[in-house]
Amino acid sequence: MVAFKQLSRFGMVGVVATAVHATVGLGLEIGAGAHPFWANLIAFSCALGVSFLGQMKLTFPDRVADGSAFTRFAAVALLGLGLNQLIVWVVTSQLGRPYWLALTIILFTVPVVTFVMLKYWALRR
Repeated sequence: MVAFKQLSRFGMVGVVATAVHATVGLGLEIGAGAHPFWANLIAFSCALGVSFLGQMKLTFPDRVADGSAFTRFAAVALLGLGLNQLIVWVVTSQLGRPYWLALTIILFTVPVVTFVMLKYWALRR
């Protein structure tokens, strides 16, 4: 039951952070004509704050948010950013496909990697 509750909260925080990411990214790319790489970088940065606060307060409230936990969280976030950017680059620049397809792939891959790393490494007890 605890695992389901934790996964549910992780998912809820992820949905909110993803909504921020997608809204900002698509808004910059479509609305402002920003290059997808830069739109995604800015969108990821905006969603990062939402994700950290949500994960610490809702998903892993029993974990201590000390300096080492933040450093590990930041490392996981940078890995996530790298995966995000790699996917955007491959899909848009190498395959010539639209940015929304890159976002779709990101939505189904990066959260799995980040949950496992947060739970078992970055925000461990």
